[in-house]
Amino acid sequence: MHQRPFFGWIVVAAAGLGLATGIATVVAATFSIFVGPMRDEFGWDPSLPFWAPLAVTVTSAAAAPAVGSLVDRLGARRIVLVSFGLEALILASFHFMTGSIWGLYLRYVALGALCLGTTHVAFARVIALWFDRRRGLALGLALAGVGIGGIVLPLVCQALIEWQGWRAAYLGLAFIIVGITLPVLALTLHDSPARFGQTADGDPPGDAAAAARPSAPPLVGVPLREAVRERSYWLMMLTFLLIGIGLQSMMIHLVPMLRARGVEPMLAAAAQSTVFLGLVVGRLVTGWLMDRFFAPRVALAFLLAPLAGIAALATGASGPTAFLAAALIGLAAGAEVDVIAYLTSRYFGLHQYSRIYGTYYAVYSLGGGIGPVLTAQGVAQTGGYVTVLWLLIALLALAAGLLTMFRPFPDWSAPRAARAAANARAT
Repeated sequence: MHQRPFFGWIVVAAAGLGLATGIATVVAATFSIFVGPMRDEFGWDPSLPFWAPLAVTVTSAAAAPAVGSLVDRLGARRIVLVSFGLEALILASFHFMTGSIWGLYLRYVALGALCLGTTHVAFARVIALWFDRRRGLALGLALAGVGIGGIVLPLVCQALIEWQGWRAAYLGLAFIIVGITLPVLALTLHDSPARFGQTADGDPPGDAAAAARPSAPPLVGVPLREAVRERSYWLMMLTFLLIGIGLQSMMIHLVPMLRARGVEPMLAAAAQSTVFLGLVVGRLVTGWLMDRFFAPRVALAFLLAPLAGIAALATGASGPTAFLAAALIGLAAGAEVDVIAYLTSRYFGLHQYSRIYGTYYAVYSLGGGIGPVLTAQGVAQTGGYVTVLWLLIALLALAAGLLTMFRPFPDWSAPRAARAAANARAT
């Protein structure tokens, strides 16, 4: 019987497009592009807009476990399509903003509460079900969509702002979602390979490769209530909270920092795109490496890059050196989110994958919201970025130390009792 072509790589491409235009990318890649023109028009205090990313991340942190539970129960596809429709409506509403700072905050709260289906919480589960042996590479390719969106969106938004103003730029973002993202996802995003008569990686049921697969079949794993009792759960939580604070602070503040040093707006936007170019490379290379080497060690290696990049910025880097520093920061940002998604599946299985991953996404996002606000306050207190940058270096160095403490993955093909005994010995 003729075997149908494996549809998984099309699902990966669809997920990549979704992540390129989801709220995680839109907020990280465009906030710093919009904040200057909005601040100029409305006369806001310079530090006030930086509470908006905190608003979206706190809301996301509160909603992520519940959204993850919905994805586990209903499948990702329905949640994804509804979330993108709501994202387009909220982005279009920015066109009608008045000078009230609360209007900005409420819109970011709405993005966090209603649009989490546009993020890794939904898409990572889809990839984990479609792939096992090549899960690292598939996750890397899909999550690289964030980097591609991060390269394109700042330049598109800056061009629209210069052409028609920031209000039209928000309408442009909404149009991209409605005109491109939603139709493609409706046609190509599918929750499981079972619909095509295949198992993970495209192996037909009963195929030798499927039988020899070292990890468990889909949906085998521990529930969240058991995961929280394990040391690895809390070690991951602390590690990626610190990484979220450090890396997201740099991504949000890169453009304001460069503008404060006299860099032209379009050149600063290009530097922001460079961060996401590094993010694409980080995700692709990390995904490939995690299929071959112990993932926490891969994450540790990539975390060294932003230490060098931030140190260069702290010592006054400008011109090509600043662009190199931006790329190094993006390299790590791409690697670390990829690693969280991969480690969740390997440490805790797929039974309640989105629910467990949602808690990590929540904490990583919370760190990404707290960090930029603290950075803005630190800059206001010290009169510049230098001291704050060295503090961020210390924070990321601590996270690097924690990565050396991660234990080996459990063997999901082993009986439950054997896994428990192995976990006890590792602890």
